[in-house]
Amino acid sequence: MRVLCLVNTYDKLKQHEIHLRSIARAAPLCYAFDLHLALFDFPFWKNRSEVVEAVRNYTTIGEHGRYLEELNASGKFHLIESIPAHFGVLIATTSKPEERKEVGLEQVLSFPSATFLMGLGRKGLPKELMKKAKYHWDVTGRRISLETCTAMGVIAALVGCKTWKT
Repeated sequence: MRVLCLVNTYDKLKQHEIHLRSIARAAPLCYAFDLHLALFDFPFWKNRSEVVEAVRNYTTIGEHGRYLEELNASGKFHLIESIPAHFGVLIATTSKPEERKEVGLEQVLSFPSATFLMGLGRKGLPKELMKKAKYHWDVTGRRISLETCTAMGVIAALVGCKTWKT
């Protein structure tokens, strides 16, 4: 199991456009590359169906939320307030990894299950999650900060299932 976990670093009290757009962009990536999608610390939603409906009503991204609906139907969409143990090793995605926790792509791919934590917005991941993560991964390997949606695409392509035809 590989999980792309979006961490809400914006408003905890109400849903904003950026929440919906980020989820709508992540869902087709997760669907295409066989990843689970988890939303961490989104307390304004009580269940997954609310999220699916909100995305479907808001945007045309991801075929009007179709891929989020598909993930939900297949049990690959999660709305969480804590990270379950079966989600595997926690990996903070960051352009500023701590040297003692830094991991490269080869090691990342060796984990049978992993959760890739991504902070939404300029603040990045909260300090407590950076500490809690067993590993830190700079997806560029060059300490280059990527825009959130770009980073989501890179992560999905690098760690998702290998569906390429040769």
